[in-house]
Amino acid sequence: MIGIYELIVLWLSVILALAVGSVCLYKSYFRRYFVLNLYLLANTAFTLVGYYVYSIYGYDSTEAFYFYYIGDAIPNIVGYLLIGSFFDRMLRESIFHRYVRPTLVIFFLLVVVISGVFVSGSTDRALVFPLFVIEFEQNMYFVGVLLTFLLWISMTYLRAESRRFVLLVSGLGIYFSAHAANYALHFLTPALENVLIKVPPLAYTFMVLLWLYTFWRVPEAEEAVAPAARAGPEEALVKVQISRQ
Repeated sequence: MIGIYELIVLWLSVILALAVGSVCLYKSYFRRYFVLNLYLLANTAFTLVGYYVYSIYGYDSTEAFYFYYIGDAIPNIVGYLLIGSFFDRMLRESIFHRYVRPTLVIFFLLVVVISGVFVSGSTDRALVFPLFVIEFEQNMYFVGVLLTFLLWISMTYLRAESRRFVLLVSGLGIYFSAHAANYALHFLTPALENVLIKVPPLAYTFMVLLWLYTFWRVPEAEEAVAPAARAGPEEALVKVQISRQ
């Protein structure tokens, strides 16, 4: 049975996701952030269909089990593409830009191979596919956290182009981190499963709320960090001397 907390978070996340898409359409951002909006639409569809499945069959049913892990793989893959689009945008003027897509393809194939190796020793063929999907989901979340962390390091090194970009990446990092931590703590403290399962949906809702604020209130051209004060004549002279040495 779906509780009050689950219903509130569920419908709040759906409303906020649709609001983000509406704001993007209203402000002509939808095409520029197509993958982000596709990610929200995929998650919204997964949430609504999941609500129907859980209402009919219940949380503990076989149908709900297969739907959750198989259905959630689609938004995860789109989320992976979203991270890739952020890398592509940030490094578009860098010499590393041409390596972004090949690297992401290699990462994805490694996740598939590692997930397959993990379940290859299973003696029950009926469990191979469910175990593979579960392992794939876990690995995708951890890769999402890793790539988001690398994205943060790259933004710091390259000085992120805008505050909007920083906020969008921050929201994605919060969500993936919550999911990865949930998987890790689930194995360490199984007794807290009923509490931990409530965290990822709340993190997703917070991410979408942050994105809604970002698109509605943060201009595209607003800098992430205020420009430094202009150097005085003496400081400028020192810099010139250093550059000549």
